[in-house]
Amino acid sequence: MSQTEKDIDQQTNLKMEKAIRSQMETLIPEMQKMADNYNIAGDKSPYRNVLNVAVDPASDVEVTKNFILYQLGRDQRSPWRNTDNEGEKLGLALVDAIKKLDNNAKLVVKNIGRNPETDKELVQQAHRRLMQLYLGNLVRYQVYLTFKAS
Repeated sequence: MSQTEKDIDQQTNLKMEKAIRSQMETLIPEMQKMADNYNIAGDKSPYRNVLNVAVDPASDVEVTKNFILYQLGRDQRSPWRNTDNEGEKLGLALVDAIKKLDNNAKLVVKNIGRNPETDKELVQQAHRRLMQLYLGNLVRYQVYLTFKAS
């Protein structure tokens, strides 16, 4: 890879991080609303475990969604089985929220002047990064809700 190609990659990465930060400004309040609708105060390890899967370099969006589904089916007392007022389980709501981050990822790619239909790899990178930040903020907010409940 030439120096020019490295510079272009660095510029693209910087633009992507800026566009991702912009998306997070709207995603965090949505995540907090979802967290408020479920009783997620308490043990932080289930949320931390999902975050650990999401940030693992060998992991991706599908692996993380599958891990959440596994946790949902694994234990009757799992917080992933908590329901909202409409009876939807937290685990399914979170998987759905992660799927919807794909739309945000496409906006990120479009906002850096690239085509989300042809730059699928960039969309995947943005989706993965958005998911990681979303779950990281969920873990932080869960800690706050646990403090607030005590």
